[in-house]
Amino acid sequence: MDVLLARITPGHVARIARIGALLIAFALTAGYVTDRLTLEIAGVGAFFLSVLTLLAFPSQRSSELLGALAIWLTYAEFMGAIQSGHFDLWRWAVVLATLSLVIVPIKVQHLRQLARSNPYQPLRELDRRQWSASGPAAAPAPYVPAALAAISFDPDADLSPAGA
Repeated sequence: MDVLLARITPGHVARIARIGALLIAFALTAGYVTDRLTLEIAGVGAFFLSVLTLLAFPSQRSSELLGALAIWLTYAEFMGAIQSGHFDLWRWAVVLATLSLVIVPIKVQHLRQLARSNPYQPLRELDRRQWSASGPAAAPAPYVPAALAAISFDPDADLSPAGA
């Protein structure tokens, strides 16, 4: 057992989680299409799908992944309703409640980490995303002498504009 644990890396866990998430997604899809998906199986499947998806894509934000799963599961429920002729509201509610049970501990852990880093900073100032006006593919701003002086801490740098 110790030899096996010594060989497994987080990359292996992510690859195995991708395969598991794909298998569970196929099983849930088959359950929706055939209308054999029970309330309990849908909840358990949504839980394991969300956990494996979070493990499979560690560089993605958890709220974005779980939001995408909520959209996908809602879409699957509507497609199942088109196929069978009835919308199972309780099954849909259980699936979404299961996703919320996964995201709440993640957000609590994030808030705990923010509280450890600076406990007196207002919540409205914490973890803000930076958006640029020209989009994510914008080129970085060119360096100006004042910025270079601030970076290099050079008090004798020439801070006059380039054309002056």
